[in-house]
Amino acid sequence: MRQKDGRRDLSLIRASGSTARVLNLTLAFERFGDTDDFKNKPLFKNQRLNRALILKHVVRQHERELFTRPTTTATKVILPYAVEALELGGISFMVHEIRFERLLKDAVGGYTNDADLTADAELLKVMAALPSFDPFLLRERLRVMGVDPARAYFDIAEADIGRMRAFVGKEIAQLVNLAFATGGVDAGGLSQRLADKLMTDETAKTLDPLRQTLRLSGEEYIEGVFAWKGFLYYKWLMDEIRPGLTEFRPRFAGLRISQATADERRDLAETRRDILTKMELALGRVEETLLEYGIAFAALAEGQPSAFRTFLLKAPSMFIPIGEAVGVIRHINSFWRFRFPDAATPMMEADEAIEVLHDFETTVEGVDFVKSKTNEHKLAS
Repeated sequence: MRQKDGRRDLSLIRASGSTARVLNLTLAFERFGDTDDFKNKPLFKNQRLNRALILKHVVRQHERELFTRPTTTATKVILPYAVEALELGGISFMVHEIRFERLLKDAVGGYTNDADLTADAELLKVMAALPSFDPFLLRERLRVMGVDPARAYFDIAEADIGRMRAFVGKEIAQLVNLAFATGGVDAGGLSQRLADKLMTDETAKTLDPLRQTLRLSGEEYIEGVFAWKGFLYYKWLMDEIRPGLTEFRPRFAGLRISQATADERRDLAETRRDILTKMELALGRVEETLLEYGIAFAALAEGQPSAFRTFLLKAPSMFIPIGEAVGVIRHINSFWRFRFPDAATPMMEADEAIEVLHDFETTVEGVDFVKSKTNEHKLAS
């Protein structure tokens, strides 16, 4: 049965603008639907699906029967009744729920052949396997698959850009003298204007001095700036995540479990320790990668652009492991805050704890940074 999403839900999703949680294809269509790139390189085969809202959704208790296997989160597809009037609501389904392909076909319609339906279903499954929809992780994952949709699908959400402005302006302030040969009282203002252009329009003429400094041209420059934005995005995300993790760790470790046997309590305590250990491992690898970016960026700021240029050209290959790690950490932390919104000691019944912690454990073990480090330990032993 198709689920209906009311107008209040869609208005809240639209307002949130979260890059990581929501892939807002409705907004992408509104902004870029008339461009040749958008028309010629769609994300999905079906036009209606290309105007959907796709989001990471915490599965409610009453929704669990929709799946054959226990799941705590799912990727939800919402098809607005009218893209120009989201207040009218829409219909929705979730990837991997029972009869998913049939629900997809019935909801979007318009498929002239089974091959297109299969391609869209498989693409949704790949997106569902991602811990988030951050545009850098998503684009690189699709590129590896051989899928190359219009660049408009990978814009950073306006809400995120708004929160990033001051961070990015401060980050690149040291480049102003190098790339723009200026200084004085307007240096801060110029840094902010450069940051705004970098995050919203990397082809702007005002960025030509940067292009010349990096000695990149054409597609290399566009790809290089996209990669730079990616690392600015991840640095900003880590600044946002760290304070919450300080609070999360002791609350997660201190989870109280009711209706559990002694063996279950012992096993669940060990599982929590293992999850925290692997999260710390993933965080450490993220920090190492960001440090590599920092070293290359420092060389640029010191007038040696070749190291930064080289780094940017190889950077996209890092987006899958770093994006996975950051996405999984955010997922676990945000789920915990959603499940336990107040400051009281978190409590779960044994059945729920087993389900949730197993999902966390499986998710964090699938992070490439964790798998590679685990394999290193095995080889060393």
